[in-house]
Amino acid sequence: MNRRLNWIVSLAIASLILVACNAGTAAPPAPPVVQPTSPVAAPSPVPAEATATKPPVIATSQVPATPTKAAPVKSALVCPVPTPVPANAPLAARVNGQGIPLDLFNRQAAQAQAAMIQNGLDPKSAAGQESLKSLKLQVLDQLINDVVIAQQAEYQTIKVTEDDLNARLAQMIEDAGSVDKLNEYLNKNQMTLGDLCTQMRANVLSEIMFNRITAPFPTAVEQVHLRQILVSTPATAQTLRDRARKGEDFAALAKQHSLDETSKANGGDLGWVPKGVLDPRLDAVIFDLPVGQVSDVITTNFGYHIVQVLEKDKARPLPPELLQDTRQRAFLEWLKAVRDSMKIERFVQP
Repeated sequence: MNRRLNWIVSLAIASLILVACNAGTAAPPAPPVVQPTSPVAAPSPVPAEATATKPPVIATSQVPATPTKAAPVKSALVCPVPTPVPANAPLAARVNGQGIPLDLFNRQAAQAQAAMIQNGLDPKSAAGQESLKSLKLQVLDQLINDVVIAQQAEYQTIKVTEDDLNARLAQMIEDAGSVDKLNEYLNKNQMTLGDLCTQMRANVLSEIMFNRITAPFPTAVEQVHLRQILVSTPATAQTLRDRARKGEDFAALAKQHSLDETSKANGGDLGWVPKGVLDPRLDAVIFDLPVGQVSDVITTNFGYHIVQVLEKDKARPLPPELLQDTRQRAFLEWLKAVRDSMKIERFVQP
């Protein structure tokens, strides 16, 4: 799954309800995908399985958990109290001894599949079949993540009360227009009230843990403002480097020769860039390059680059979308570390 897919597709069921009902409940953060002109350091993928048997409490800061927002509305409809999974219930997976019921997986997979078909997927095509298989894997993976996060929240004494869930449910009903309209939507999408409340609880815990894990993350970091020229051969890059070093205008050379369609019209200007956004081979050069100097040729999977640093700032505020993207990576790394410490068993092969 790509970064946006980690939260949006894997939480398709909750997202559909929030959109359809214009609900005001909070969901785990889903940052926009940053589109830099050079390769982004991808977040560590969430593992398919882990091998250890005892999950440690992964250390976080002492920042208090973000309080959930209980809406000041009431409703006769309340979330059912969760019940333990029966000992003989068929399981889709088990996380450190805690089972994920097969019927829950089947319902969520069907709900997500219906949503994709509604959005235009042809389930009979080869591409559609592959997409549905991938979707089922993502649904199972998200159910596992929900249990992992819930277990960590419990270890850190983070709880979502029934009152809070019911307040959120009441707000959702108010936004939908009535209980009947919410029930109509649930029936249409093969969901039970329990499914909805289970997903709401998971979303709230994910939101709280996301905020707790990423709260210490700095909002201002070292950044450089730079230009680049990207070409396809080392000989061309060396020629342009020499011309720029001899005093030819770097921006004019970029407009004429760069293959980077995103930045060439602006003279190769990439704007302000923090560490970890561009390819590591570019990062290794640009943060040590003096202002105004033209770099040697840098080779990446994109081609051959020469760069010129225009400005430097040791503590420049991150743009909101990039800050959220960086926090998302940090949270995925935390989640990977937790999952690596747990025994995760899968009993279905979508």
